[in-house]
Amino acid sequence: MKNVINLCLVGLLTLISSNSFSQYDDFVKPNFPRTATQWQALTEHDIEYAYAQTAANHPGMYDSENPNFPTLLEDAKQHALTLAQQVTTPQGYEAAIASFNTVLQDGHAGAVAVLPDEFKLPRRWPEFSAVWRGDSLGVYYSEHPKVNKGDKIIRCNNTGIKTLMRETLFNFHGEVDQPGHWWNQGWRLLIDDGNPFLPKIKNCDFVNANGATYSVILKWSVRPKSVSKQLKYAYNGDELPIGLGWPSENIAWVAMPTFSPDELQIADYQTLLDDLAKQRGKLLNAKTVVLDLRHNQGGSSFWSLKVAEQLWGEHIVNQKRAQYGRNTQVWWRASEENTNYVESLKVLLKEQPQMYDMVDKVSAGMKESLEKDAIFYVEEKPALAQEEVVAQSDFNNNVVVIVPGQCASACLDAIDTFKLFPNTKLLGAPSSSDSTYMEVRLVDTPSGLTKVIIPNKVYVNRPRGKGAYYKPDIPFNELEWTTKALLARIKKL
Repeated sequence: MKNVINLCLVGLLTLISSNSFSQYDDFVKPNFPRTATQWQALTEHDIEYAYAQTAANHPGMYDSENPNFPTLLEDAKQHALTLAQQVTTPQGYEAAIASFNTVLQDGHAGAVAVLPDEFKLPRRWPEFSAVWRGDSLGVYYSEHPKVNKGDKIIRCNNTGIKTLMRETLFNFHGEVDQPGHWWNQGWRLLIDDGNPFLPKIKNCDFVNANGATYSVILKWSVRPKSVSKQLKYAYNGDELPIGLGWPSENIAWVAMPTFSPDELQIADYQTLLDDLAKQRGKLLNAKTVVLDLRHNQGGSSFWSLKVAEQLWGEHIVNQKRAQYGRNTQVWWRASEENTNYVESLKVLLKEQPQMYDMVDKVSAGMKESLEKDAIFYVEEKPALAQEEVVAQSDFNNNVVVIVPGQCASACLDAIDTFKLFPNTKLLGAPSSSDSTYMEVRLVDTPSGLTKVIIPNKVYVNRPRGKGAYYKPDIPFNELEWTTKALLARIKKL
C-alpha cells in the first residue's frame, strides 16, 4: 500500500526562493515595510505571488474532476486584492492573506502570513475566553466578575452567535461548512488580534447553568500572560506523549498526538510499535483500546498504518485497504518546482528505507513526466487478486478513536483505516475534511512574510470524497477534554 502512504511533508519543508517578481526587492528581509503605503504594496505583491505559484504548480489547475478550480483561484486573488487596497498595517496584511484562503476553502491550498514578533500586537480579550462545543460557544475561562466558566454565549452585538461567526470569523479563518472547523476556530470570535476588517464586539448575552440570561458590555484589554496556563487544556485537553498506557486495568490507551514526528518522537513511535507487539496478548483481552488523536494535525499516514497492522494484523489491514482504495489513483503534478521538491526529500529520508524507496520511485516518475511535458505522473498500482477472500482478524475488542475537530490530512487517513473494522467507534467532535489535493510544500514569498501552500498530488476516485468528514458515533461535547474526563466517559460505554 505504498501508493497511499502520505509522506511526512509538513515537517520536511523546502523553502523555495524565486527570481521572478523583481518588484519585491524593496521588501526583502530585513527591509520590511514601515509605512501604510508600503504595507499596501507588499500585500498586493504577495497575493499576486501566491496566485502565480499556485497557478504554476497546483494540480487543481488541470484537474478534470474540478474544472472550476482556475476560476476559484482567480476569485480568491481578486477578493484578497480588494482588501489589499485598504491595508495600512501588518494586521491588515495578515488578514488580506488569510482571505485568499477562505475563498479557496481548502487547508491544502492558499497562503499563510508569518509575521515576526515585532509586527504583532498584544492579544486582547474581554476578560474571558471561549470554546465551541457541539452547537454552541461556551466560556472556558473567566476573570470577568459576571461571567462564569460553562456559561453559554448566545449572542453578541445583538446578533446570534452562529450568524455572527459566519459573517465575521469565517471570512478569515477556517471553512464555514465544516463542523470540525467550528470546534477549532470558535475561540477566535472573542479574541482581538488587530484584524482591521472585523467589527469590534461591544456586548454579549449569556445563559448560565440554571437557565438564567444576562448581558455584559465588553471591556477589552491586553490579555495577561498568566492566562495562557489556564488555557493549556482548552483546545484538545492535555497532550499525552506518543505511546501505549493502561490508565485502567482493562483499558489500553494509545496516544498519537502527531503524525509529523521529530527525531525523538520517531523513536517513541518505534517503542510504541514494539510495545503493541509485546503486549498483543494483553490487548486481545482488553475491554477497550483507545486510539487518541487529540492534538493531531496530520503528517504521515505511515504511523497510523503501522499501529493498525499491530492491532488487526498486517495482512488483514493491507487487504482491506487495497479493497477500499482499489479504484483510487494518485496523480502527481509534475511541474519543475514540485519535481525538484520531491527529489530533495530523498536526502531527508535516507535513514527511512521504506519511505525513501517510495519517494525515489515518485521522483523518477515525475522527472520522466516533466521531460515529456506531461502534466501528471500517475503512480502505478499493484494488481489486486480477483478472488482473494479477506481474512478475519482476531482483534475484536471495542476500539474507541478520540477525534478532535482539527483532524485532517493523515489524521483522516488514520480514521479511514481504523473504520474499516466494525469494532471501531469514533468519540469526540466532527473531524475536519480534506480536498483531494495532498502532500503540501511551503514556498516563501520573497518578503519572507508569507508561505504559499502548494499540494503536489491529487487523489482520483478516492472513496472519501472532497469535503467529506467523519461524524462522531459518540459525541463528546463537554467543556473539558482532559484524559480524565474522556476516560470517565469511555468507562460508561
